[in-house]
Amino acid sequence: MHGRGPALVLPLALVLVVLADRLWADKVAARRQVRGWAALGLGVLTAVVWTGLVVQGRSGCATSPAVIGVVGSGVLATAICAHWAARHEAVAELLPERPEKSSEDPLNQSELRATFVQLCDFVAPGTARRTVAALLSAVAAALLLLSTLLPWRELVDPVALGPAGAEAGLLRSQLWELPYALTWAALVALLAVVVLATSITGPALVRRTAAALTGALTVTGTLHSLAQLPPRLPDGVGYQPGLGVWVGLGLGVLLLVLALLPLRQVLVICVAAVLGLVGGLLVPDAAGTSYMPEVVPGSPHRLLNLNGGQLEDQLGMRVAIGTSDPLDSIAGNLDGSPGEWLLGRTGSEGSTVFAYVDGVALPQVALSHGTTPPALLGVADHRMLLLAGGASDRPWAVLSVPLNLVSADISLSHQDPDGRYYVTPGIEILASGTGPALTHRNADRSVVIWGGTSTWQIPAAALKPGMKLADYLVNPGPGAPGNSVSTGPDGTVAWRTSQTGLALRRPGSGAMQVTGVAPAGCPLSRDAASSSLTVEAFAVDVRGNLWLGGSAQTAVITPDGVLRPLPSRVAGVDSIEARPDGSVVLGVSPGGGDQVLVVPDAAASAAAYPAADEPAARCDRRKPAGGSTSYRAAVVPQVPLVEPPVTVEGQPGKAVPGANSQLALDAAGRLVRMRLPNAAHAWAPDGLGGLWWTVASRSKPSTELGVHLVGGHATVVQDSLPSAPEQRGESAAAAGELLVTSIGGGQYNLYGPGAKRLQLNGKLRALVQLPAGAVAAVLGERLIQVERDGRETVLLGGASTGWPVSAAGVPAAERTTDGTWFAGPDGRPWVYDGVHLTRVDGPGRVTVVAGPADGVPQAADDLTVIGEALYFELGHDVIRLGVR
Repeated sequence: MHGRGPALVLPLALVLVVLADRLWADKVAARRQVRGWAALGLGVLTAVVWTGLVVQGRSGCATSPAVIGVVGSGVLATAICAHWAARHEAVAELLPERPEKSSEDPLNQSELRATFVQLCDFVAPGTARRTVAALLSAVAAALLLLSTLLPWRELVDPVALGPAGAEAGLLRSQLWELPYALTWAALVALLAVVVLATSITGPALVRRTAAALTGALTVTGTLHSLAQLPPRLPDGVGYQPGLGVWVGLGLGVLLLVLALLPLRQVLVICVAAVLGLVGGLLVPDAAGTSYMPEVVPGSPHRLLNLNGGQLEDQLGMRVAIGTSDPLDSIAGNLDGSPGEWLLGRTGSEGSTVFAYVDGVALPQVALSHGTTPPALLGVADHRMLLLAGGASDRPWAVLSVPLNLVSADISLSHQDPDGRYYVTPGIEILASGTGPALTHRNADRSVVIWGGTSTWQIPAAALKPGMKLADYLVNPGPGAPGNSVSTGPDGTVAWRTSQTGLALRRPGSGAMQVTGVAPAGCPLSRDAASSSLTVEAFAVDVRGNLWLGGSAQTAVITPDGVLRPLPSRVAGVDSIEARPDGSVVLGVSPGGGDQVLVVPDAAASAAAYPAADEPAARCDRRKPAGGSTSYRAAVVPQVPLVEPPVTVEGQPGKAVPGANSQLALDAAGRLVRMRLPNAAHAWAPDGLGGLWWTVASRSKPSTELGVHLVGGHATVVQDSLPSAPEQRGESAAAAGELLVTSIGGGQYNLYGPGAKRLQLNGKLRALVQLPAGAVAAVLGERLIQVERDGRETVLLGGASTGWPVSAAGVPAAERTTDGTWFAGPDGRPWVYDGVHLTRVDGPGRVTVVAGPADGVPQAADDLTVIGEALYFELGHDVIRLGVR
């Protein structure tokens, strides 16, 4: 409300009051009503003008001549109307002792009218006390309504607001903006309107009763709400009563006094006051039952009320939670003492740390961090620990920021002459690095940071100046470096092995694959490995339970190895944190809005959750098939990342590298990770250490080129047919000098000594180039072998019912074709289904080559054949599988 509109209406209102007064000049009772209502209306209008221009306006408005003139005119007009509404003339004697000699001339019309008006004035007035009390009650009720437009609660916040507003560092809220007081505010407004109406036209007893009820409700409710304000923080940040509270409190007391005077009908007035007193005590407040969730064992309740990325605390304050992971914005004290801290976005490149005390968020430190928001690790020794940066190949750092700072720059965008990153003085850089960096907290009070090719697990007590990251490297098993790791106080450790794989190791036992190996479409079952799970987040709690969250129903694997879904169905979990007190916190995003849920008794009650059903026969992975070949697995030392030694068109020079890479052998025969040119359409290893890719030529019309890089030298084969305008390779497969690519529309390019085009019907799911020249393609649910002349032979599948390829005793037509298909070392079609290596020897003939007992890694991201060896990629680890 800016007040300019009411200020323009005020002169018009003055003119209308004068015209109305003259219009009802002959009706004395109506004229009094007009003057009374005019006094009330002009007072309300003047107060609205003052509120809009002075309280809600900019600094300096209070001394503005325009404001002083408008408000002064309104106050003067209100006073005049109120005076004439309450003014009473002295009543002269109707019959004087010595009557005057009456005139013999008859009175004219004007004299008769004046005499009639005077006689009406003599008989119409009442007592002065009653009129003044009614007028004061009306004014108090009107001002009480207007006081809801004043600030009733103020947040002293020198952190985020700064000196930009009329009051630097002061955030104001009106009564209607307090959610816990909305019902009370509506009741106060309704009763104030009743007092206002009865003060002008109603009986005195009704007015006094309504005034007593309104005054008691206002006074008691205001005092009760003031008692609920949380204490301020040591730096002065906190809530304080606003101007509206004191105005409302004073008006409530005035209404009580006016209701008691005169002391008649005291019983009725006291009953109304008691009702108002009870109503004020029952006002919803910050500690009301609506904010106390009902705790049911095993069922989560909402810890934070996030609505569209905002937290609304129990006093109605809204805090932006802008990070992609809700749990990056909530943390406790690292020593385990009670306390909650929030990190919320307050700008595109800024955030604020809030102390979350008794359900109320109080700002502490404003952070300037650039486009990448930090992650709050926790608070210790009056300092907050943050992971700043960590996007792509940008720098990141673990920072210790004092809580007594008003603002801090942690953008890591500048370096001093010594190469150290600039931060606000007082901030300590505990550790730093380059590249992507993510983090989470464990139930054993440790902090895990991962990204690039390394994972560090740092005890909370070790997050101090002088710490060395190299001392905290962890690698519980293949795939762990550069991936998330979660540990519990009992020694249970879980880690992500690949994009879909999750492994678990308990004290005294070996690693167990938990996810990423079940056939697609398998529902949750007692055995996690036999359930088709997409795990977005996981955590080990204080009793060794492994919590799993993602798109499927949230579940827990208890120490007995049984998967148990959460009793209250919760899906869409983005993040999970197991806390040292045994609770588990879940970050979910239902309907696009973030929520933070907590299961208070999670660790203690997990074993009592009902177990899931037994896995279906086609999904059961508890008894993997035995292999026919003995292999030996070994972790390959770190594989270097190199650039291709030729241009994208196979000419001497350097290609512009892209984001993708492929295992291959360099000119010296070393295993490297070759970066693929950015302009490459499709690519594939040739099974011998070389690499194929396709690219559009620069000729007119444009054709497709096949580039074969072997030992640092490239051979180029050109497609003889022109490329379609939107042609771009979808997938490719190679074997030595042969390459096949899918170019869309059921068409395939075959490269070798020459190039030709082949047409196949069906939806392509996998493509394999065999060394003998034939192509194996998974079209729909069938594996088909196609000769170069177009002859087709169905090898597998047809009416698939989801049975894995490695299943024994199942007709070939019912086996699924899911998995990674490639040309094996023997030149025949092989498939890796996340558990086994299976070979197709001919139509309907399948042989399991190797399984987990033979060293086959599980749930690998990718597989590359180089000679007789197979290389599996688990995260940033490469596992070589070779014949013993």
